[in-house]
Amino acid sequence: MDDNKSRKKNGDRLSDDDRIRLPLFVKYGLIALAVIAAIAIGLIVWFNAAGSTVATIDGERISVGEFKYYVEAQKQMMYYYASMEDPNISEETFWATKIGGEDAVEVAKKKAIDELKYTKVQYKKAKEAKVTLTDEEKSAIERPIKTSIIDTMGEGNEIKANKAFQQEYGFSIDDLRNAQTQIFIVQKYQMDEINKISDTEADIKASYERNPDFFKADTQYRRGAGEAVWARHILLMVPEDASEQEDEDIREKAEELIARLQAGEDFAGLAKEYSEDGSSQWGGDYLFGRGAMVGEFEEAAFSLEPGQITKVPVRTIFGYHIIKLEEKYREGEPVSLKCALEYNEFDATYVKMQIYEQRVKDMVDNAKFELNTDNYNTIR
Repeated sequence: MDDNKSRKKNGDRLSDDDRIRLPLFVKYGLIALAVIAAIAIGLIVWFNAAGSTVATIDGERISVGEFKYYVEAQKQMMYYYASMEDPNISEETFWATKIGGEDAVEVAKKKAIDELKYTKVQYKKAKEAKVTLTDEEKSAIERPIKTSIIDTMGEGNEIKANKAFQQEYGFSIDDLRNAQTQIFIVQKYQMDEINKISDTEADIKASYERNPDFFKADTQYRRGAGEAVWARHILLMVPEDASEQEDEDIREKAEELIARLQAGEDFAGLAKEYSEDGSSQWGGDYLFGRGAMVGEFEEAAFSLEPGQITKVPVRTIFGYHIIKLEEKYREGEPVSLKCALEYNEFDATYVKMQIYEQRVKDMVDNAKFELNTDNYNTIR
Protein backbone atom coordinates (compact mmCIF):
# COMPACT_ATOMS: atom_id res chain seq x y z
CA MET A 1 0.00 0.00 0.00
CA ASP A 2 1.22 3.48 -0.79
CA ASP A 3 -0.25 5.26 2.24
CA ASN A 4 -2.98 5.11 4.86
CA LYS A 5 -5.52 6.64 2.49
CA SER A 6 -5.35 3.85 -0.05
CA ARG A 7 -7.25 0.70 0.68
CA LYS A 8 -7.62 0.33 -3.09
CA LYS A 9 -10.00 -1.83 -5.03
CA ASN A 10 -7.22 -4.03 -6.34
CA GLY A 11 -7.81 -7.15 -4.30
CA ASP A 12 -4.94 -6.51 -1.85
CA ARG A 13 -7.21 -6.43 1.18
CA LEU A 14 -9.10 -9.66 0.54
CA SER A 15 -7.23 -11.62 3.18
CA ASP A 16 -7.02 -10.23 6.69
CA ASP A 17 -10.27 -8.34 6.25
CA ASP A 18 -12.11 -11.58 5.63
CA ARG A 19 -11.99 -12.18 9.38
CA ILE A 20 -14.82 -9.79 10.11
CA ARG A 21 -17.06 -10.19 7.10
CA LEU A 22 -19.29 -13.06 6.19
CA PRO A 23 -17.70 -15.75 4.01
CA LEU A 24 -17.91 -15.80 0.23
CA PHE A 25 -18.50 -12.08 -0.12
CA VAL A 26 -19.00 -11.31 -3.80
CA LYS A 27 -16.96 -8.30 -4.80
CA TYR A 28 -18.37 -6.51 -7.83
CA GLY A 29 -16.33 -5.13 -10.67
CA LEU A 30 -16.87 -1.84 -12.45
CA ILE A 31 -20.29 -0.60 -13.48
CA ALA A 32 -22.31 -2.68 -15.91
CA LEU A 33 -19.97 -5.63 -15.38
CA ALA A 34 -21.18 -7.08 -12.09
CA VAL A 35 -22.23 -10.05 -14.20
CA ILE A 36 -18.54 -10.84 -14.71
CA ALA A 37 -18.45 -12.22 -11.17
CA ALA A 38 -20.66 -15.03 -12.40
CA ILE A 39 -18.81 -15.87 -15.61
CA ALA A 40 -17.94 -19.51 -15.24
CA ILE A 41 -18.36 -22.19 -17.82
CA GLY A 42 -20.50 -24.32 -15.54
CA LEU A 43 -22.96 -21.46 -15.01
CA ILE A 44 -23.77 -20.81 -18.62
CA VAL A 45 -27.24 -22.05 -19.51
CA TRP A 46 -27.92 -20.67 -22.92
CA PHE A 47 -31.17 -20.58 -24.82
CA ASN A 48 -31.55 -22.72 -27.94
CA ALA A 49 -32.69 -19.75 -30.01
CA ALA A 50 -29.30 -18.08 -29.62
CA GLY A 51 -29.57 -16.37 -32.98
CA SER A 52 -32.79 -14.49 -32.16
CA THR A 53 -32.80 -10.93 -30.87
CA VAL A 54 -34.17 -9.79 -27.53
CA ALA A 55 -33.28 -6.12 -27.93
CA THR A 56 -31.06 -3.55 -29.61
CA ILE A 57 -29.43 -0.50 -28.08
CA ASP A 58 -27.99 2.10 -30.42
CA GLY A 59 -27.79 -0.58 -33.08
CA GLU A 60 -25.96 -3.09 -30.87
CA ARG A 61 -27.85 -6.38 -30.90
CA ILE A 62 -28.63 -8.43 -27.77
CA SER A 63 -29.26 -12.05 -28.73
CA VAL A 64 -31.61 -14.36 -26.85
CA GLY A 65 -28.68 -16.56 -25.88
CA GLU A 66 -26.66 -13.61 -24.63
CA PHE A 67 -29.62 -12.33 -22.63
CA LYS A 68 -30.24 -15.75 -21.10
CA TYR A 69 -26.62 -15.87 -19.99
CA TYR A 70 -26.92 -12.53 -18.19
CA VAL A 71 -30.23 -13.56 -16.61
CA GLU A 72 -28.66 -16.71 -15.19
CA ALA A 73 -25.78 -14.66 -13.79
CA GLN A 74 -28.21 -12.25 -12.14
CA LYS A 75 -30.25 -15.12 -10.73
CA GLN A 76 -27.17 -16.64 -9.16
CA MET A 77 -26.15 -13.36 -7.54
CA MET A 78 -29.66 -12.57 -6.32
CA TYR A 79 -29.99 -15.96 -4.69
CA TYR A 80 -26.53 -15.61 -3.16
CA TYR A 81 -27.48 -12.38 -1.39
CA ALA A 82 -30.84 -13.80 -0.33
CA SER A 83 -29.08 -16.80 1.21
CA MET A 84 -26.75 -14.44 3.11
CA GLU A 85 -29.77 -12.84 4.74
CA ASP A 86 -31.53 -16.17 5.28
CA PRO A 87 -29.16 -19.18 5.13
CA ASN A 88 -32.12 -21.56 5.22
CA ILE A 89 -33.92 -20.25 2.15
CA SER A 90 -34.09 -22.69 -0.75
CA GLU A 91 -33.82 -21.68 -4.39
CA GLU A 92 -37.35 -22.95 -4.99
CA THR A 93 -38.71 -20.76 -2.19
CA PHE A 94 -36.74 -17.70 -3.27
CA TRP A 95 -37.83 -17.84 -6.91
CA ALA A 96 -41.46 -18.25 -5.83
CA THR A 97 -41.33 -14.97 -3.90
CA LYS A 98 -42.21 -11.44 -4.94
CA ILE A 99 -39.69 -8.59 -4.85
CA GLY A 100 -41.37 -5.21 -4.79
CA GLY A 101 -44.55 -6.85 -6.07
CA GLU A 102 -42.80 -8.53 -9.02
CA ASP A 103 -41.80 -12.14 -9.58
CA ALA A 104 -38.16 -12.63 -8.60
CA VAL A 105 -37.36 -13.94 -12.09
CA GLU A 106 -38.78 -10.79 -13.67
CA VAL A 107 -36.54 -8.72 -11.42
CA ALA A 108 -33.55 -10.77 -12.58
CA LYS A 109 -34.53 -10.18 -16.21
CA LYS A 110 -34.76 -6.42 -15.70
CA LYS A 111 -31.38 -6.40 -13.98
CA ALA A 112 -29.92 -8.37 -16.89
CA ILE A 113 -31.30 -5.88 -19.42
CA ASP A 114 -29.81 -3.02 -17.42
CA GLU A 115 -26.41 -4.74 -17.32
CA LEU A 116 -26.53 -5.36 -21.05
CA LYS A 117 -27.45 -1.76 -21.81
CA TYR A 118 -24.38 -0.56 -19.94
CA THR A 119 -22.14 -3.17 -21.51
CA LYS A 120 -23.34 -2.59 -25.07
CA VAL A 121 -23.01 1.21 -25.09
CA GLN A 122 -19.46 0.85 -23.78
CA TYR A 123 -18.65 -1.89 -26.27
CA LYS A 124 -19.78 0.36 -29.10
CA LYS A 125 -17.49 3.13 -27.81
CA ALA A 126 -14.64 0.64 -27.39
CA LYS A 127 -14.97 -0.43 -31.02
CA GLU A 128 -14.93 3.20 -32.13
CA ALA A 129 -11.77 3.70 -30.05
CA LYS A 130 -10.28 0.59 -31.70
CA VAL A 131 -9.65 -1.15 -28.38
CA THR A 132 -8.14 -4.60 -28.93
CA LEU A 133 -6.82 -7.39 -26.73
CA THR A 134 -3.23 -8.50 -26.34
CA ASP A 135 -2.18 -12.10 -26.91
CA GLU A 136 -2.00 -12.54 -23.13
CA GLU A 137 -5.55 -11.25 -22.68
CA LYS A 138 -6.80 -13.54 -25.44
CA SER A 139 -5.09 -16.44 -23.68
CA ALA A 140 -6.95 -15.57 -20.48
CA ILE A 141 -10.18 -16.15 -22.41
CA GLU A 142 -8.96 -19.25 -24.18
CA ARG A 143 -7.52 -21.19 -21.23
CA PRO A 144 -10.80 -21.91 -19.40
CA ILE A 145 -12.53 -22.68 -22.69
CA LYS A 146 -9.91 -25.30 -23.46
CA THR A 147 -9.82 -26.89 -20.02
CA SER A 148 -13.55 -26.72 -19.26
CA ILE A 149 -14.99 -27.44 -22.71
CA ILE A 150 -12.59 -28.70 -25.34
CA ASP A 151 -10.70 -31.09 -23.05
CA THR A 152 -13.74 -32.31 -21.13
CA MET A 153 -16.38 -32.42 -23.89
CA GLY A 154 -14.16 -33.25 -26.85
CA GLU A 155 -11.17 -35.00 -25.31
CA GLY A 156 -8.98 -32.24 -26.72
CA ASN A 157 -10.66 -32.20 -30.15
CA GLU A 158 -12.37 -28.84 -30.73
CA ILE A 159 -14.57 -30.07 -33.59
CA LYS A 160 -15.90 -32.89 -31.42
CA ALA A 161 -16.27 -30.57 -28.43
CA ASN A 162 -18.06 -27.93 -30.50
CA LYS A 163 -20.64 -30.44 -31.69
CA ALA A 164 -21.36 -31.61 -28.14
CA PHE A 165 -21.35 -28.06 -26.84
CA GLN A 166 -23.85 -26.86 -29.44
CA GLN A 167 -26.14 -29.79 -28.73
CA GLU A 168 -26.14 -29.01 -25.02
CA TYR A 169 -26.18 -25.20 -25.03
CA GLY A 170 -27.44 -24.16 -28.46
CA PHE A 171 -24.47 -22.07 -29.57
CA SER A 172 -20.88 -22.64 -30.65
CA ILE A 173 -17.56 -22.37 -28.87
CA ASP A 174 -16.78 -19.40 -31.11
CA ASP A 175 -19.96 -17.73 -29.86
CA LEU A 176 -18.65 -18.12 -26.34
CA ARG A 177 -15.25 -16.73 -27.32
CA ASN A 178 -16.93 -13.69 -28.85
CA ALA A 179 -19.03 -13.04 -25.73
CA GLN A 180 -16.03 -13.27 -23.44
CA THR A 181 -13.97 -11.09 -25.78
CA GLN A 182 -16.63 -8.39 -25.73
CA ILE A 183 -16.59 -8.25 -21.94
CA PHE A 184 -12.79 -8.13 -21.79
CA ILE A 185 -12.73 -5.29 -24.31
CA VAL A 186 -15.28 -3.31 -22.30
CA GLN A 187 -13.20 -3.74 -19.15
CA LYS A 188 -10.12 -2.50 -20.97
CA TYR A 189 -12.01 0.49 -22.40
CA GLN A 190 -13.30 1.36 -18.94
CA MET A 191 -9.83 1.48 -17.45
CA ASP A 192 -8.50 3.55 -20.35
CA GLU A 193 -11.28 6.12 -19.90
CA ILE A 194 -11.01 6.23 -16.11
CA ASN A 195 -7.27 6.82 -16.34
CA LYS A 196 -7.91 9.85 -18.57
CA ILE A 197 -9.76 11.62 -15.74
CA SER A 198 -7.39 14.02 -14.01
CA ASP A 199 -6.64 14.01 -10.29
CA THR A 200 -7.81 17.61 -10.18
CA GLU A 201 -11.23 16.61 -11.52
CA ALA A 202 -11.30 13.76 -8.99
CA ASP A 203 -10.60 15.94 -5.94
CA ILE A 204 -12.74 14.46 -3.17
CA LYS A 205 -13.93 17.68 -1.52
CA ALA A 206 -14.74 19.37 -4.83
CA SER A 207 -16.46 16.24 -6.12
CA TYR A 208 -18.55 15.99 -2.95
CA GLU A 209 -19.64 19.60 -3.26
CA ARG A 210 -20.52 19.07 -6.95
CA ASN A 211 -22.38 15.81 -6.47
CA PRO A 212 -22.69 14.25 -2.99
CA ASP A 213 -24.63 11.36 -4.54
CA PHE A 214 -21.29 10.04 -5.80
CA PHE A 215 -20.71 9.03 -2.20
CA LYS A 216 -23.69 6.76 -1.87
CA ALA A 217 -22.50 4.44 -4.63
CA ASP A 218 -21.44 0.89 -3.86
CA THR A 219 -18.44 0.37 -1.63
CA GLN A 220 -17.02 -2.96 -0.60
CA TYR A 221 -19.54 -3.46 2.22
CA ARG A 222 -22.38 -1.07 1.34
CA ARG A 223 -24.48 -1.91 -1.68
CA GLY A 224 -27.38 -0.15 -3.34
CA ALA A 225 -27.17 2.90 -1.04
CA GLY A 226 -28.80 0.87 1.71
CA GLU A 227 -28.94 1.75 5.39
CA ALA A 228 -25.36 1.81 6.65
CA VAL A 229 -22.99 2.74 9.44
CA TRP A 230 -19.44 4.02 9.56
CA ALA A 231 -17.86 2.34 12.55
CA ARG A 232 -14.44 1.58 13.99
CA HIS A 233 -13.52 -1.55 15.88
CA ILE A 234 -10.71 -3.26 17.73
CA LEU A 235 -10.60 -7.04 17.38
CA LEU A 236 -8.82 -9.24 19.90
CA MET A 237 -8.88 -12.67 18.30
CA VAL A 238 -9.71 -15.80 20.28
CA PRO A 239 -8.20 -19.01 18.85
CA GLU A 240 -10.70 -21.77 18.11
CA ASP A 241 -8.94 -24.08 20.57
CA ALA A 242 -8.65 -21.48 23.34
CA SER A 243 -9.34 -22.66 26.87
CA GLU A 244 -11.91 -20.94 29.08
CA GLN A 245 -9.09 -19.20 30.92
CA GLU A 246 -7.51 -17.97 27.70
CA ASP A 247 -10.89 -16.70 26.53
CA GLU A 248 -11.38 -14.87 29.82
CA ASP A 249 -7.90 -13.34 29.66
CA ILE A 250 -8.61 -11.92 26.19
CA ARG A 251 -11.95 -10.57 27.35
CA GLU A 252 -10.27 -8.83 30.29
CA LYS A 253 -7.76 -7.24 27.91
CA ALA A 254 -10.69 -5.95 25.83
CA GLU A 255 -12.31 -4.52 28.96
CA GLU A 256 -9.05 -2.74 29.82
CA LEU A 257 -9.04 -1.14 26.38
CA ILE A 258 -12.64 0.01 26.84
CA ALA A 259 -11.62 1.66 30.11
CA ARG A 260 -8.77 3.47 28.35
CA LEU A 261 -11.16 4.67 25.63
CA GLN A 262 -13.64 5.90 28.23
CA ALA A 263 -10.77 7.82 29.80
CA GLY A 264 -10.30 9.67 26.52
CA GLU A 265 -7.66 7.77 24.55
CA ASP A 266 -7.91 7.88 20.76
CA PHE A 267 -9.85 4.97 19.28
CA ALA A 268 -8.06 4.91 15.93
CA GLY A 269 -4.70 4.98 17.68
CA LEU A 270 -5.55 2.02 19.92
CA ALA A 271 -6.98 0.15 16.92
CA LYS A 272 -3.71 0.56 15.04
CA GLU A 273 -1.79 -0.69 18.07
CA TYR A 274 -3.95 -3.55 19.33
CA SER A 275 -6.51 -4.67 16.74
CA GLU A 276 -5.84 -7.99 15.00
CA ASP A 277 -8.18 -7.26 12.11
CA GLY A 278 -6.89 -6.18 8.71
CA SER A 279 -8.58 -2.80 9.13
CA SER A 280 -6.21 -1.86 11.97
CA GLN A 281 -3.88 0.09 9.67
CA TRP A 282 -6.76 2.49 8.89
CA GLY A 283 -7.82 2.91 12.49
CA GLY A 284 -10.21 -0.04 12.42
CA ASP A 285 -12.93 1.57 10.33
CA TYR A 286 -15.56 0.01 8.09
CA LEU A 287 -18.47 1.49 6.15
CA PHE A 288 -21.05 -1.27 5.86
CA GLY A 289 -24.70 -2.07 5.36
CA ARG A 290 -27.02 -4.75 6.64
CA GLY A 291 -25.93 -8.32 5.95
CA ALA A 292 -22.28 -7.50 5.28
CA MET A 293 -20.88 -8.45 8.69
CA VAL A 294 -21.36 -11.27 11.16
CA GLY A 295 -24.61 -10.90 13.07
CA GLU A 296 -23.38 -9.97 16.54
CA PHE A 297 -21.05 -7.33 15.13
CA GLU A 298 -23.74 -5.84 12.91
CA GLU A 299 -26.34 -5.76 15.69
CA ALA A 300 -23.98 -4.03 18.10
CA ALA A 301 -22.83 -1.42 15.57
CA PHE A 302 -26.32 -0.52 14.38
CA SER A 303 -27.59 -0.23 17.98
CA LEU A 304 -25.08 2.49 18.88
CA GLU A 305 -25.51 6.23 18.47
CA PRO A 306 -22.78 8.33 16.82
CA GLY A 307 -19.84 8.75 19.16
CA GLN A 308 -20.82 5.84 21.40
CA ILE A 309 -18.52 2.92 22.21
CA THR A 310 -19.73 -0.52 23.24
CA LYS A 311 -19.73 -0.73 27.04
CA VAL A 312 -18.72 -4.40 27.01
CA PRO A 313 -16.74 -6.44 24.48
CA VAL A 314 -18.83 -7.98 21.68
CA ARG A 315 -18.15 -11.69 21.17
CA THR A 316 -18.24 -13.17 17.66
CA ILE A 317 -16.72 -16.26 16.08
CA PHE A 318 -13.54 -14.22 15.59
CA GLY A 319 -13.05 -13.03 19.15
CA TYR A 320 -13.85 -9.91 21.16
CA HIS A 321 -14.65 -6.60 19.49
CA ILE A 322 -14.77 -3.08 20.83
CA ILE A 323 -16.90 -0.94 18.52
CA LYS A 324 -17.26 2.80 18.11
CA LEU A 325 -19.96 4.27 15.88
CA GLU A 326 -18.83 7.25 13.85
CA GLU A 327 -21.96 7.93 11.77
CA LYS A 328 -25.25 6.38 10.61
CA TYR A 329 -26.80 6.73 7.15
CA ARG A 330 -30.38 6.20 6.09
CA GLU A 331 -31.22 4.24 2.96
CA GLY A 332 -30.39 6.38 -0.07
CA GLU A 333 -28.33 8.85 1.95
CA PRO A 334 -24.77 9.68 0.87
CA VAL A 335 -22.04 9.61 3.48
CA SER A 336 -20.96 12.87 5.10
CA LEU A 337 -18.12 14.99 3.78
CA LYS A 338 -16.13 13.94 6.88
CA CYS A 339 -16.51 10.28 5.93
CA ALA A 340 -15.75 11.03 2.29
CA LEU A 341 -12.50 12.71 3.32
CA GLU A 342 -11.45 10.15 5.94
CA TYR A 343 -12.70 6.71 4.90
CA ASN A 344 -10.01 4.83 3.01
CA GLU A 345 -12.14 3.68 0.05
CA PHE A 346 -13.03 7.23 -0.96
CA ASP A 347 -9.85 8.07 -2.84
CA ALA A 348 -9.19 9.57 -6.26
CA THR A 349 -9.70 6.20 -7.94
CA TYR A 350 -13.17 5.87 -6.39
CA VAL A 351 -14.16 9.37 -7.52
CA LYS A 352 -12.88 8.76 -11.04
CA MET A 353 -15.01 5.63 -11.22
CA GLN A 354 -18.09 7.60 -10.17
CA ILE A 355 -17.39 10.29 -12.77
CA TYR A 356 -17.01 7.64 -15.45
CA GLU A 357 -20.13 5.81 -14.28
CA GLN A 358 -22.17 8.99 -14.59
CA ARG A 359 -20.92 9.44 -18.15
CA VAL A 360 -21.96 5.91 -19.07
CA LYS A 361 -25.35 6.41 -17.41
CA ASP A 362 -25.87 9.50 -19.56
CA MET A 363 -24.98 7.48 -22.67
CA VAL A 364 -27.48 4.77 -21.71
CA ASP A 365 -30.20 7.33 -20.97
CA ASN A 366 -29.71 8.91 -24.41
CA ALA A 367 -29.39 5.64 -26.34
CA LYS A 368 -32.16 4.27 -28.55
CA PHE A 369 -33.43 1.03 -27.01
CA GLU A 370 -35.85 -1.40 -28.65
CA LEU A 371 -37.17 -4.53 -26.93
CA ASN A 372 -38.52 -7.60 -28.71
CA THR A 373 -41.20 -8.44 -26.17
CA ASP A 374 -42.08 -11.78 -27.75
CA ASN A 375 -38.56 -13.15 -27.28
CA TYR A 376 -38.15 -11.39 -23.94
CA ASN A 377 -41.30 -12.96 -22.51
CA THR A 378 -40.28 -16.51 -23.46
CA ILE A 379 -37.34 -16.45 -21.06
CA ARG A 380 -37.80 -17.51 -17.45
